[in-house]
Amino acid sequence: MDDGIQAQLERGNRVHGDPTVWDYHYTSDPLIRYLRDRRLHRALKELDKRGKLDAATQSVLLVCAGVGGEGTFLANQGFVDVTVSDLSEKALELCRRFDGRLKTRALNAEDMSEVEDGSYDLVFVQDGLHHLPRPVLGFTEMLRVARTAVVVIEPHSGLVARAIGRQWEVCGEAVNYVFRWNRSIFEQATRSYLLREDAEVIPCRFFDHNLVVNRVVSKLPLPRKTQVLAAKAIYGLLYFVAPMGNMMVGIALKPSGPSPQRLVAH
Repeated sequence: MDDGIQAQLERGNRVHGDPTVWDYHYTSDPLIRYLRDRRLHRALKELDKRGKLDAATQSVLLVCAGVGGEGTFLANQGFVDVTVSDLSEKALELCRRFDGRLKTRALNAEDMSEVEDGSYDLVFVQDGLHHLPRPVLGFTEMLRVARTAVVVIEPHSGLVARAIGRQWEVCGEAVNYVFRWNRSIFEQATRSYLLREDAEVIPCRFFDHNLVVNRVVSKLPLPRKTQVLAAKAIYGLLYFVAPMGNMMVGIALKPSGPSPQRLVAH
């Protein structure tokens, strides 16, 4: 196993030793749920707008998914076939303990060779690719095993990210460069791998500072549900500067059927 992947595996096994660290994934606190889930809601909304969302029939694979918080979100949205994958078996043990509705599978996101092409309708990742030594390789593996669409929720490159975002994340021996995406990188990686002109690429950029917003609105002398409205108001104001946002929900829709006739280079 590559040293970078091995370091991430060791980190994962270490940080997943305490199940209480992951309580925020399963809390009933309305503010925490709103702040944690708004990016996933955005992704489902974009899929639904394009007629690519059918929770009752679609299978889902989550990569780099840790203890399965995103899996529980999707199960709560009506998905009945959700598989959580991660390098760390300790993380997957916690996932099975937290939510018995979810399937689990130990996978290296950069090399999912044991998964056949087009095995899952939807393949999701949230804040996972930038932990990989080769994030684009992880993304193209997602494209390979997806049948309908890939959803990537990751940091977006830009002025704000460069000004206040971290470039490196260090946890013990595990070090990763925080790879940030943009429209060009996302589209080029998709088209160069699929070699399909008819693939649809949807990059959605916006602001997401859940820790900061939580600290601000939690100080307000308001009931928790009213604090949720305050958080929504903050993000409503940021909507007008979304093109400068620090976060991206990127969706790649895979075409069905044979590749159309390609133009001959001239």
